[in-house]
Amino acid sequence: MKKIEAIIRESQFQNVKTALTKMGVKGMTTYSVRGRGDQVGEGGFEDVSYGGSTEEILEDGLIAKRKIEIICIEEEMNKIVNSIAINAATGDPGDGKIFVSDVSDVIRIRTEEHGQVAI
Repeated sequence: MKKIEAIIRESQFQNVKTALTKMGVKGMTTYSVRGRGDQVGEGGFEDVSYGGSTEEILEDGLIAKRKIEIICIEEEMNKIVNSIAINAATGDPGDGKIFVSDVSDVIRIRTEEHGQVAI
């Protein structure tokens, strides 16, 4: 099993969610996060504009983003990662990152099932 974590632009979230839903991805957790990468220079913190889209730099110098977490079987990982990458991309700095890691077990609390059936 794999855990996919994607940090993307808030403005691209609906595109990604729609594409994943059409693919049959049922379980995902999303939440608002704040961060920064290369798109903000060392010199200061004003609003950042790329490709006609402006992202607000928050008072702490960070940018509002969306994080998506998905647990899947290994055979589904590549198509999920590719779908996120395609649907989150604007081609500008700040599009985000995708992280993939191994999951050793999943436990469904209600039934105490373990492994793939608990996803």
